[in-house]
Amino acid sequence: MRFRAILTLVTLFILTVFVACLSVAISSDALASQPHSSLFKEAAEKGSVSGKISAIGDASFSVDVKKSQDLVTLQFLIDDTTKVEGRLEVGSTATVDYRTDEGNNIAVHVVVQR
Repeated sequence: MRFRAILTLVTLFILTVFVACLSVAISSDALASQPHSSLFKEAAEKGSVSGKISAIGDASFSVDVKKSQDLVTLQFLIDDTTKVEGRLEVGSTATVDYRTDEGNNIAVHVVVQR
């Protein structure tokens, strides 16, 4: 009787280990078949710029920023979490804190000076 109990417990243990190893192997094979870019998302970059507002859209605006000797226009998207101090007006100077997500600049905090 004791021998059967030990044999049953050992068999259950071996089956449990086998099922666990099998599920790990299946899940890692599924991960390996996915494209590399979807497994490791690019970390969102953060930045801050100041310049003149050159255009305003429904959920976006553009700022002309001086970079070295050149004038560069950056476009920013506005979402539900964007905090805007002042009123966005073309020609006004603005400081924009932003994050980059999937190639888009998303305004986090905008301070508009007149």
